[in-house]
Amino acid sequence: MPRLPALWLLVGLALPGCSSEPEEPRPRNLLFVVFDTTRADHIGCYGYSRRTSPTVDALAARGLKLENAYASSSLTPVSAGSFLTGTMPYRHGVRSLFVVGEERLSAEVPSLFEELREAGHATAAFVSAKPMGAHYGLDRGFDLYEDDMDAVRERLGLEQFADAPQRPGEMTAELAVAWLEERGDEPFAALVHFFDAHDTSFVPPRRFLERTLSFSLPEGLGRFWPVSPLQTEQQLLELYDAEILFQDRQLRKLLAALDGQGVLEDTLVVFLADHGESFGEHGYHTHGWLSEEQIRVPLVLAGPGIEPGSLLGSRVRTVDLVPTLCELFGLDVPAGLDGASFLDLARGGAEDYEREVYAEVHHAPRDPRQREGAMFTVVDGPWKYVHRPESRAHELYHLEQDPGEATNRFGDEPRIAARLLARLIDRGALAGAGVSIDGLTPEQVRELQALGYLGEVDGD
Repeated sequence: MPRLPALWLLVGLALPGCSSEPEEPRPRNLLFVVFDTTRADHIGCYGYSRRTSPTVDALAARGLKLENAYASSSLTPVSAGSFLTGTMPYRHGVRSLFVVGEERLSAEVPSLFEELREAGHATAAFVSAKPMGAHYGLDRGFDLYEDDMDAVRERLGLEQFADAPQRPGEMTAELAVAWLEERGDEPFAALVHFFDAHDTSFVPPRRFLERTLSFSLPEGLGRFWPVSPLQTEQQLLELYDAEILFQDRQLRKLLAALDGQGVLEDTLVVFLADHGESFGEHGYHTHGWLSEEQIRVPLVLAGPGIEPGSLLGSRVRTVDLVPTLCELFGLDVPAGLDGASFLDLARGGAEDYEREVYAEVHHAPRDPRQREGAMFTVVDGPWKYVHRPESRAHELYHLEQDPGEATNRFGDEPRIAARLLARLIDRGALAGAGVSIDGLTPEQVRELQALGYLGEVDGD
């Protein structure tokens, strides 16, 4: 008498459409971690020599590192709108910090966490500053969106901190860990945003800085550093790197909590930055411009369905995350996205190619850092065009020959500049983008001023 299990196994292998190849594992959970204002070239696995990111580096070693990932803006809510929806700012509606139009995520675009919640995941976000606040509509799809900063002032006693509320990384990690530990076996999707590297006005604990920095700290320094006494560029960079390392420590806490619960192996971890920062490379120390160090961001994925130690050097965008994650979780990809999955490309199943990059920024009319009201960029092949309609000081760079954007070739290559400008016009990116502070509440004005995005206004 034949042994039925073996017989049926042979029959199954012979049936059309059956395959002996194992299916790719699917993640059960998602941990989506955002480091605010973090340059790719200050992360160890991207070649940085100083120790800033051991936890991120370990993630990259067991996952996929995107070597050339680009954000759609160097402003937090604009960038977040794109990586949460897979759409560009001129479609999702958040184009600045309060100063262009209504500034809320459009109901016409999808939300990654909405898709995951409908698929049965508990969803929560823990954000560390108002530029990621729910007032931009970024809370769509979340059961819990923790952006209340009142407890920060009460716990740390920072009354002077009231106009620019932000939560230090250890408090954000504490909230996130508590929520994760409550989930038990329930599938979850969590977003955790750390803001520590955004500026030097709010710093990690003194004991951490004393172990990390090579220079002495001011007497009596607590968490609030309203006027930085840093004297050298090197000291500023050291403090920035220390803040990145502090964020990395908080990421380590999150992963340790998941490991302690026994769910880390079932969790897809996504690490990225919303944008980078400039340290004098182009004459400014800030963000809100469109230079490479501001819009090229670190992006790492690790977990089920990701080949350990893999690297993708092709240019991708953070708008590509939504379709990629939908594919990894086995969800239908929403129609009409501006992004496309890079999963097949990362696995070597698609032809290597460079995706066209688009990014934009908009600023208030009285911007204290003298940034223009609107700037737009498109990168196609080796060429990068920056459209500056107010000053008409347009820029054109050949990134392969000039990765540092030192030589503006706009005057030498008018046809290339015109072609890339046409790409911006075809996108519809230049329409409906007038800037104004009309309609801002007094609280919004104070927040923008405290964060450095708005100068003095009449009546101040």
